Amino acid sequence: MRRIDALNQLHVVTNQIAKSLGEINPSMNDDGTEKLEGINYMIKRRDETIKLLDEAMEKEGKDWTEDERTLLQQLSVLEEKIQPKLSELYSAFSDQMRRLQQGKAAANNYKPQKTAYSDGAFFDQRK
Repeated sequence: MRRIDALNQLHVVTNQIAKSLGEINPSMNDDGTEKLEGINYMIKRRDETIKLLDEAMEKEGKDWTEDERTLLQQLSVLEEKIQPKLSELYSAFSDQMRRLQQGKAAANNYKPQKTAYSDGAFFDQRK
């Protein structure tokens, strides 16, 4: 693959990621897993494209043409938009995992460990 082709592909994939991140609700409450899986797939595609770009750079060198510089500047701008959104998404995901663990712990604490029945009365013997 030529270097300019790899840059164009990288630009397309990065645009798709930026667009998809813009459509996700930061709290992730309304979003299904398919949106997150789609973003994850695009990030993997972007990583593969970067590897192709590295290979093309080894063959063609690192002297960028004017068109390539323009694409690199656009990619830099997109990257500045994507990083905060990914950080926000990661934070929201971490919050959801924390709440899930808290709910799980509360449910486990509620389960009676030892119970005693006497004449139809229930005695909770947890300490």
